[in-house]
Amino acid sequence: MMSARIGRLSRQIRRARALSSHAAPALVVAARHHTKHANYAAVAAAAAAAAGVTTTALCESHPETFSGQWCASVTEFGADGAVTTTNVHKYAAHLAKEGCAGVFVNGTSGESMSLSVEERERLAAAWKRAGDLHGLKIVVHVGCDSTVDAARLAAHAEKIGCAGVSAMAPRFFKCGGAAQLAEYCAAIAGAAPRTPFLYYHFPMATGVPTKPSEFFAAAKPLIPTLAGMKFSDGNMWEYGDCCDADASGALAFMPGFEAQTLAYLPYHPRETFGAISLSFSVLAPLHARIADKFYGGEAADAHHLQAASRKFFRMVTPYGWTQSVKLALAEKGIFDSPACRAPSKNLTAQQQAELKAIFANLAAEDPRSFGGLLP
Repeated sequence: MMSARIGRLSRQIRRARALSSHAAPALVVAARHHTKHANYAAVAAAAAAAAGVTTTALCESHPETFSGQWCASVTEFGADGAVTTTNVHKYAAHLAKEGCAGVFVNGTSGESMSLSVEERERLAAAWKRAGDLHGLKIVVHVGCDSTVDAARLAAHAEKIGCAGVSAMAPRFFKCGGAAQLAEYCAAIAGAAPRTPFLYYHFPMATGVPTKPSEFFAAAKPLIPTLAGMKFSDGNMWEYGDCCDADASGALAFMPGFEAQTLAYLPYHPRETFGAISLSFSVLAPLHARIADKFYGGEAADAHHLQAASRKFFRMVTPYGWTQSVKLALAEKGIFDSPACRAPSKNLTAQQQAELKAIFANLAAEDPRSFGGLLP
């Protein structure tokens, strides 16, 4: 048994050396580590081969690639409960009109962990087609508890030409620290060696407390395609440490909590600041104005607008953020239904009526900030 493992490791090392030093990094990483990590290499290589991905090219990315507002899209379900892509083009056209630069597909807001691999691939492909038509870049979240599935989704995203792939940490069998998390991400990134990789830091959802600053220190030698991070956390000390460590500004750090946008802005010049947020589906102009006022030196106005953002989230939190945005999209005629997939809860008729009243009241009080909530 041991001789067989050694033989497999030797073959992996020879294959890794035969590739470019920048290609299929997970092969190199896994082959150098204990045999319990060797499967990461096989996962990345198999996923890339199955998707027809060539592993000899090196991707290039810059923070400007991920600047602007990226909508964390929500997923529409048909009357039969199945994923539907019927309105993706309509949704994309709306986001482009609202000023979004890109879309973050199959993330938390997209209920990705309640979707099958095939459904996630179908959504990614539909969004890529719509993005090409409407001038939106597409990043696909591919994280799964199964590394095999995550690598498959990453290879698929590269094959269809997405601007990036992203993955949050596994949520059930958790990585035991920064080094193991970096190896997990290297396997995924290795399946898409021409595509920028963004780590998705969301400890409240994953239960993984690994500091992103420690992750980046461990991941940089392993992931040549490492491009930055989606940061869904309130720990600004840690966010600052990540930005401070990236003194050259080579990485894109994209916050995901738009209710505290003002906390992130001082770390970035205007031309490289990018954010990924759920409410950009309906409130992108409000959050663009927060950034514009801050960078324009109008601090009081920026704080006033940030308070408006917090007010929206305070009002809709009892109903669920994803549910609220889906209802607004349905009311605007972009979605046919605001339904979610279990275990996410659907709104009752009474809750829908209450939310519609909230939308109307907000828009009446501040039409410029909240007009996007109404048809």
